[in-house]
Amino acid sequence: MNKYIYKSAIELAQLIKTGKATSTDIVKEHLSRIKQYNPELNAVVLSLEEEALEIAAECDKEVQLGKLRGPIHGVPMTVKEQFWLKGTKSTLNFKMLKDWEAPEDAEVVKRLKNAGAIILGKTNVPKNLTDYQISGDIYPECKNPYNIEYSPGGSSGGSSAALASGMTPIELGGDFGGSIRNPANYCGLYGMKPTENTVPGHGVVPKPKGARGFAFHMAQAGPMARNPEDLELMWKIIRGPHKSDRNIPRIEWQNAEDKSLSDYKVAWVDGWPGYETSAQTKSVIHDFIDLLTKNNCKTENSGPAGDLHERSLSLFVRLFSQLISQDVPWFIKPFMKMQLKNGLLKGMDKFQRELNKGFKNSFIDYSETMGIRAGIVSEWEQFFDKFDLLVCPISYGPAFKRCKIGTPIIYDNKKLIYANYTWPYLACFNASGHPGINIPLGIGEEGLPIGVQVVGAYWSEPKLIHFAKLVSKFTKGFVKPEGY
Repeated sequence: MNKYIYKSAIELAQLIKTGKATSTDIVKEHLSRIKQYNPELNAVVLSLEEEALEIAAECDKEVQLGKLRGPIHGVPMTVKEQFWLKGTKSTLNFKMLKDWEAPEDAEVVKRLKNAGAIILGKTNVPKNLTDYQISGDIYPECKNPYNIEYSPGGSSGGSSAALASGMTPIELGGDFGGSIRNPANYCGLYGMKPTENTVPGHGVVPKPKGARGFAFHMAQAGPMARNPEDLELMWKIIRGPHKSDRNIPRIEWQNAEDKSLSDYKVAWVDGWPGYETSAQTKSVIHDFIDLLTKNNCKTENSGPAGDLHERSLSLFVRLFSQLISQDVPWFIKPFMKMQLKNGLLKGMDKFQRELNKGFKNSFIDYSETMGIRAGIVSEWEQFFDKFDLLVCPISYGPAFKRCKIGTPIIYDNKKLIYANYTWPYLACFNASGHPGINIPLGIGEEGLPIGVQVVGAYWSEPKLIHFAKLVSKFTKGFVKPEGY
């Protein structure tokens, strides 16, 4: 019988600290869980069983001596495959990187280890992290524990499948175009993309041999959990600059613990111009807003003026292209463009101009992009001057059936361009750098999880997390998948 599976990281840490459980027993149970369910789900692609058990034994000895490494002393967890873990491979599920080994731990991994976490293994990702489902050159296809015919989301899909099936209590994900929030939604979890440049980027992706420089925008490492308290604990561990870091500001985070729902003024939309949502998604958002209103939260059906959302998406395509093609030989770029146009971006012809501009890689084009971005960030910030938070869709509908990348998705009798099922609701906030969180709201019509996205101004994570904790008292939150 499982004693520790589906307990929170906070609960497990308390059991270890008080001597009511050993780290060794907790680690063993989670390793057993991986062995039991991973053959079907393919969520974990690297197991570190021997090392994890050795560290667990050390943690147990330290408890007996009255020593604790940090707030998650002896607690097991997994991390997304992209993150550097010294001596292990980070391949991005791509054959060209199949032999790449991390020379050291990523800064965020170091922080989690220093806080007492024990890394059980690494979780599955799509090829080059560019899909909302999980398949690639190296690892087997990952599946959704709520229905294995469906995608667990991406690119942190292995992370979400492992969390939802009880293989790990917490997980470290990464979000470049919705890659934390999307899989969190498809597997009924809490997942947060922090404000850009608040979590160190050292060691978040393998660095190809001979790479000369590396501009880094829109992507952030972030926490994934089954409850908002664990999410908050992880975020506090990984946030903030390294002592030698001059790119991440030293932020005085504002405490939001004294606020009630009546103190929040929340804007909401159930779709965006040109990007509507399914009847079920609209219904879920409307029900959520009704719940907020009944609990004295001030709500208003309002989005930013003009075409800010659409311009944010255009910015994403342009900057995304610039980032992935930097330091790439000119003769490779046409093949990269072709892969995107035939895969993830298939059918998205209206963004062709931005895609082409991004692949030029001239300094003047990059400089122009940064100027456009500064204006867009400012416009979103002006919107958040009027509202504490924005409730908005996170996907057209719940998880979609696994299919070949680029295949049109049919839902609610509507045929959508592949990326438009998910991408427009998420990438806009990678483009602007704003923090966003998925709040799970239980199980929808098809037996699949469904939730809402909540977004805030720059550096509003304390407000976002506290809001999630407040509403968790009135919502279903994470619901364990049947059979697990």
